[in-house]
Amino acid sequence: MQSKELREKFIKFYESKGHAFLPSSSLVPKEDPTVLFTTAGMQPLIPYLLGQKHPKGKRLVNLQKCLRTGDIEEVGDNRHLTFFEMMGVWSLGDYFKIDSIRWTYDFLTSPDYLGLDPRRLFVTVYRGSDKAERDIEAVNTWKEVFGESGIEADSGVEFDWSNPDDSAKYLYRITQRSGKDNWWGLPYKGPCGPCSEVYYLLDSNNVDLEKNFEGKSLQEIEVFIENQVVEIWNNVFMQFEGVKDENDEPLEIIPMISKNIDTGVGYERLLTVLNNKKSPYETDLFTPILEVVDKYSR
Repeated sequence: MQSKELREKFIKFYESKGHAFLPSSSLVPKEDPTVLFTTAGMQPLIPYLLGQKHPKGKRLVNLQKCLRTGDIEEVGDNRHLTFFEMMGVWSLGDYFKIDSIRWTYDFLTSPDYLGLDPRRLFVTVYRGSDKAERDIEAVNTWKEVFGESGIEADSGVEFDWSNPDDSAKYLYRITQRSGKDNWWGLPYKGPCGPCSEVYYLLDSNNVDLEKNFEGKSLQEIEVFIENQVVEIWNNVFMQFEGVKDENDEPLEIIPMISKNIDTGVGYERLLTVLNNKKSPYETDLFTPILEVVDKYSR
């Protein structure tokens, strides 16, 4: 799939669900003095996530240009970039968790759109803490959508690699994780809530996850999951206002009157997965540039 086709399909799918297309905001934010660059798709939309009415309505879809240096040491692997586009889907006090998850699954797996093999999809949900409950609604919704594809989705707490338990699974279809991975919030008091990430087992591996572990040590299995089961999507369920503690767990949270959905999808990363490439640099977003560099560097 070409990059233009992915962009068009994404916008078309969510426009069919009543979302208005929103052009990318400036890479240099005009009204946020806390950062030099736009680092996430939600940044230009913070006023509307806090309750201000958006002129285009309650349902939005966009591709936001971002520049991020926080994970610069990761750049050079098979998924991270400094400059990238974040595909975003937004519900500002409109639909919530069930529709968000169902539409995510439909877009990713429907033959009319991306047609990914649902057997290669794995998801995460928030496992709960003393301040916020486990996200049972997300667990049950994922079980339903996987079940409709004939997949029995098991669910359990993430594997503890530092203290392994022989009776635990390395990876569940629906893995329950801590706030470090599955509680989203700002560095200061503001909208926050559990999130649900979608991961894809790369096509170069056996579709039966467990068979990929055969003959591997515990450390090799951990490395395999880290590098071959790639995050491609994140649904954030902004249903609280509050802050996070030092472990990224929720602290002093209160329910929001108006609940929001913030969906973030790495455009280049998803394109890489769709084309079974090893990195974004092998997609049509980069190959024309690299060909010119190669031509004039000889």
